[in-house]
Amino acid sequence: MTDHQEIGGAKIVVSLGRPTIVHQLFYEKMYDPKPFEDAALYYYDNGIYKIISPGEEHYGLYVVNGRIEDDVFEIDYIAFPSKDWGGKTALHHLRFDRKAATFKQQATWEGDLNMPAQLGRFAERRNDHADSESIRWATHGRACLACR
Repeated sequence: MTDHQEIGGAKIVVSLGRPTIVHQLFYEKMYDPKPFEDAALYYYDNGIYKIISPGEEHYGLYVVNGRIEDDVFEIDYIAFPSKDWGGKTALHHLRFDRKAATFKQQATWEGDLNMPAQLGRFAERRNDHADSESIRWATHGRACLACR
C-alpha cells in the first residue's frame, strides 16, 4: 500500500508498514486555533502515522522513546507538510501514562513557536486499516467517540 501527499506541487511516495495500533485522544486542554476535542492516531510499524479529527487529516513520521507497551512512554511526531499546518511541518511530543490513561503534549511549528501544553485522556485499540486512504473522520470518528 502506498500513500502520497503533495508538497509544493511535487509528490513523494511513502510505503506504509503493517497497521499496529490506534491511539484515540480526548483533549481536556486544547490549542485555541485547533479546538478539536477528539483525534485518532493510526500507527504503522515502519514509523508512519495518520491523524484524523473533526478538523485535521494528515500523515507524518513517529519515533517511540521506550516501548509502546510500557506504563510510561513518549512519542515524537513530525507531521508532513499539509494544509493543516499551513504547508509546513509540525513537531509534537506526547508523553503517555498508561496506568492513568492520560497524555501530555507539547507542540511547535513555524506559525507558533510558543504553543501552550495540551493534555487529556487516551484509549488504545488495534489498527485494522491497511488502507489508510479510507480513514476519514466522517467514517471512523464514531469509533473514536465510542471510547469516551
